[in-house]
Amino acid sequence: MINELALIVFTPLLAGVLAWLLNVRGLREAIGVIGAAVPLAYAAMLHEKAAQGLSFALNLGVFNMTFALSQLSWFFLGIAALVGFSAVLGLVSTARGSYEWLFALMSLTGAFGVFLANDLMTFFIFWEIMTFASFMMVLRYNRQASLKYFVLSIVGAYAMLIAIAFIYVKVGSFDFSAVRSAFIGDAYARMFGSATFSSGELMALFGLFLVAFGVKAGLFPLHVWAPDAYSETNQSYTAMFSGVLSKTGIYGFIMMYILMGTRLMVEFGMFRSAPKFGYIIAFLGGLTIIVGGLLAALQEDIRKLFAYSSISQVGYILVGIGVGTALSMQAALFHALSHALFKGLFFLIVATIVYRTGKTTFADMGGLAEKMPFTFAMAFVAILSLAGIPPLVGFASKWVLFEAVISQNLPILGGMVFFGSAIGFVYLIRFTYAVWFGQRPTDLDDTKDAPLPLAVAMAILALFNVVLGIAPGLVARELNRIFGRDIIGGNLFVLDLGFGKYNALAILTYLIMGIAIAGLIYLLGARARKVPVTDTYQSGNPVTMEYNLTIRRNFFLPLKEALSGWLRISFDRTYRDIGAWVEDFGEVMRNYIYNGNVQSYAWYLLLILLILAIWGV
Repeated sequence: MINELALIVFTPLLAGVLAWLLNVRGLREAIGVIGAAVPLAYAAMLHEKAAQGLSFALNLGVFNMTFALSQLSWFFLGIAALVGFSAVLGLVSTARGSYEWLFALMSLTGAFGVFLANDLMTFFIFWEIMTFASFMMVLRYNRQASLKYFVLSIVGAYAMLIAIAFIYVKVGSFDFSAVRSAFIGDAYARMFGSATFSSGELMALFGLFLVAFGVKAGLFPLHVWAPDAYSETNQSYTAMFSGVLSKTGIYGFIMMYILMGTRLMVEFGMFRSAPKFGYIIAFLGGLTIIVGGLLAALQEDIRKLFAYSSISQVGYILVGIGVGTALSMQAALFHALSHALFKGLFFLIVATIVYRTGKTTFADMGGLAEKMPFTFAMAFVAILSLAGIPPLVGFASKWVLFEAVISQNLPILGGMVFFGSAIGFVYLIRFTYAVWFGQRPTDLDDTKDAPLPLAVAMAILALFNVVLGIAPGLVARELNRIFGRDIIGGNLFVLDLGFGKYNALAILTYLIMGIAIAGLIYLLGARARKVPVTDTYQSGNPVTMEYNLTIRRNFFLPLKEALSGWLRISFDRTYRDIGAWVEDFGEVMRNYIYNGNVQSYAWYLLLILLILAIWGV
C-alpha cells in the first residue's frame, strides 16, 4: 500500500506531468484538479492521525528522504492543500496551457514536501523544487520579474545550503530530532561550560536562515521580488504563490525556533520580554507591515496593490513569531491561516476581474458591482476579513496578535501593528469604491460575472473566512493541539486569553440587528443625498486637469508627495546597483585575469606556489 504522505507529496507532481504530456484541453484540467484534490482529501483524513505521528522514508541510495506528519506540519499542510486546491480550480479558467499546469502543480508538490520534511536535506530539496517551479510560472509572463525573483531566491538558497552544511559538520546528521537535541544539549553545555557552537557561529547561522526564509516570506528588505512576481503571473496561481508558498518561509522561521531557539536564547538573552534574536525578526516584521502597507496605498494597479498588501500582512505573522511567547506563536499561526484565506480569495477576485475585463488599473474600472454581483459579494467578504472587521477570521487572528504583543509590553511593535491596520483600511476603501462603485466605463457594460470554476474557488475560501470567523474556537482547538496545552481558552464561538475575551457569536448577533435596523430605516423613507460628479477629493487643492484627484485617479497623490523623501530610498534600486557592480567586477576579472593567456596563468601558479612556500605549506 502506498503511504499517505507519499500520495500527498507526489500526486500533484504526477498530475502536472500527465497534464503536460497529454495537453488535451478539458483532460488536462480534470487531471490538474484531481492532482490537487487528492492531497486535500488525504489531509482531511489524516487529521486525527497527526497526533499519533506518521512517517515515510524514500531511499535514494545516497541518502534517505524522510517525511513525517505532526500537528504543526498538518496545520500548514491543511492551509496549503485548501488554498492550493482553490487556486487550481481558478487555473481551470485562467491557465493558458499545459506549461502552467505542470509548474503550478510542481509548486504544490514542493510546498507539501517542505511542510512534511523530517530532515534538513529533504527540506532543502523540496524548497528548491518549489522555487524552480514558481520561477518558471513567473518567467512565462515576465522575464525581468522572473530574473529578480530568481536572483534573490538563489541568494536565499545558498544561505540555507551553507547553514545546513555547517550544522551537518557540527552535528553529523540532517534529522530534525537529532539537530534539535544537539542544540538543546549545546545550550546546557553553554550554561555550565564550553559549547560546540560559538557566539559568532550562532550569529552566522541565524543570519543565514534569516535571509533564506526572509526572501520567501517577503520580509523587508528582502521583499523586492514579490510585487513584480505576484503581479506578473497568472493571478489564479498568485493565490497559491501568496497563500501557500509564502507560508514556507513562515514555516522555516518556526522550525528555526524549534531546532535552535533554545540555544540562541541562551547565547544572546532577552530584550524586554522577547528573545533578542526574535525581536530582530519581529522588528523587521513590523517594518514589513508599514512599508508594505504604505506602498500598497500608492499603487494604481490592483495586482500591485494586493502584492504589497500581501507583503504587509506577512509582517503581522513575523511579529507574532518574533515575540516568541506561546500566545504570540499561536497568534502568528492563526494569522498565517487567515492570510492564506483572505489573500488567496483576493487574488482569485483579481484573477476574475482581469479575466473578464482585461483591465488592471483603477483608472479603467468602476461600477463593476452591478455587472459582477457574485464576485463583488466575494470581494466584500475578503475586504472585511483583511481589514479585521468582526466576525470574519481576519479580525479574530489580528485580535489575538494585538493582545499577545500588548501583553508583553512591547510598545514599538504594538504601534507598528496598529499602524498596519489603519493603512489597510486606506487602500481597501479605494479598492471598494474605485472598482465596484461609481461610474462604469462604457467598454465594461458587457462584462460578465465569474466563470464557474473561479466562482467555486472563491466560494470555498469565502466560506472558510466566514465560518472560521464566526467559530474561531475551531482554529484555537487546533492551535492548542499543536502546543499540547490550552493557550487560548473559550469555546466554539468565544476566545478567552485570560485577560481578554472575544465573543464572535455576540458580535454577529449585534451586527445582524444593526443591519436590520438600518434596512428598516431605509425602507421607511430615509433620504439619499446625491453627490455631483465634480465633488471630488482634492486634499485642499483646486480642481485642475493637472491636479485632479478622484477615487480612481491619483487618489493618494498627496500621500505620495508627503512621502517623496522616503520613496527615494529604494532597496530595489540598491540591489540593481549591487548587481551592476558585480557584473562590472566580473568583466574586469575576465579582461585582466581570466584572459585566456597561458603565460599569465603560469605566473599565477608561480605566485601561488611562492605564497604557499612562504607559509611553510
